[in-house]
Amino acid sequence: MAWLIAALALVSREPAILVVLGVVVVSGIVAEATAHVAHERLDLRVSLSESHVVAGEELDCVVEIDNAKPLPLTWCDVRIPLPEGVELAETGPGEARGRLSASFGIRGNERVRVRFRLIAAQRGAYAIGAARIRTGDWLGFFSDERDAGELAVLIAYPKPVRALMRDVPALRPLAERATRRGLLTDPTRFAGVRDYRAGDTRKDLHWKATARLGRLQTRVFEPSTSGDVVFLVNVASHQSYWIQADPEAVETTISAASTLIGQAAEDGRRFGLVTNGIDAVTRERPRAQLGRGPARLRRALEVLARLSPYAAGTPERIFLREQSRLAYGATLVCVTPSLTAGLARALARLRRGRHRVLVVTALPLGDEVGAFCDAHHVETQQLVSGARRVAV
Repeated sequence: MAWLIAALALVSREPAILVVLGVVVVSGIVAEATAHVAHERLDLRVSLSESHVVAGEELDCVVEIDNAKPLPLTWCDVRIPLPEGVELAETGPGEARGRLSASFGIRGNERVRVRFRLIAAQRGAYAIGAARIRTGDWLGFFSDERDAGELAVLIAYPKPVRALMRDVPALRPLAERATRRGLLTDPTRFAGVRDYRAGDTRKDLHWKATARLGRLQTRVFEPSTSGDVVFLVNVASHQSYWIQADPEAVETTISAASTLIGQAAEDGRRFGLVTNGIDAVTRERPRAQLGRGPARLRRALEVLARLSPYAAGTPERIFLREQSRLAYGATLVCVTPSLTAGLARALARLRRGRHRVLVVTALPLGDEVGAFCDAHHVETQQLVSGARRVAV
């Protein structure tokens, strides 16, 4: 177009055409120059009001665009796709829930902040901030789109399912029955001696220590049960563990585990977590060491939040492999979508290792598996109907 105007100007030598030619040439130079530097020193940052939320909670997301050069931008479009599981809390007509978008002009050396309200619809670990910025020259002749932004990480904890778990005996009855009995002791695990107290049985007297110290001494044994709780979380919903047959039951299982872990933390108990699930980010099988306090609770909930819906192996193989690491006498709470015969046999074996065992299932128990658990003193609880089987 510019060359055509130039040719006409040379042929006709009309002043008006020369003026138009000058305007076109200058506009082209300005457009090309401003388009060339439009993305220079243009930074984008994303910040979240909360780094950890519970699934279903809302949070603020602030997108900050900083134009650190003196040249203004007459237009700038920002698009940030949201990961699946996070979406806009409110949207206007025709607005997509899975994307943050904003269009504005920005002056030189100016910083613009745009606030969005998000909701973490599902549990998970999310990275937010992989933006695309589209801008160009002042006149809109040229445009360019580039990646920008630093990622902000959001952890969405599993949503509690307290309504489903009103009747779950969970931790308190199992541990309190042991506490009321003074914690059963294991006569094979000698811990030391102490001074005799009224009520000590004659068979527990330590005669050599009594003779040496000149006063009655009673043998002390380590407890065979304790208030410690280890959660065994199974994410396999099919006997072929690599097949995810029931994602809804798995999500219910993970939410139930988070609720029980919260109960353990409220009670001040030491708790740990073992799972056959895979971390969705690292692709490794995570675990939470035995401990108590807010830091341990946060770690356990993060493990559950980051679990992918696929298992690293069968629950019976992984849980039995962890047997030597389990705290002696701890209560084992197995939270599972369903209880297979193989998993029931593994839990019965753990029960024989001086552990109390409670199984919480998302799906109904089969009659044969239920009878097996009763025979091997494994207590079971079913979330769906609230049916309870107490082993005696």
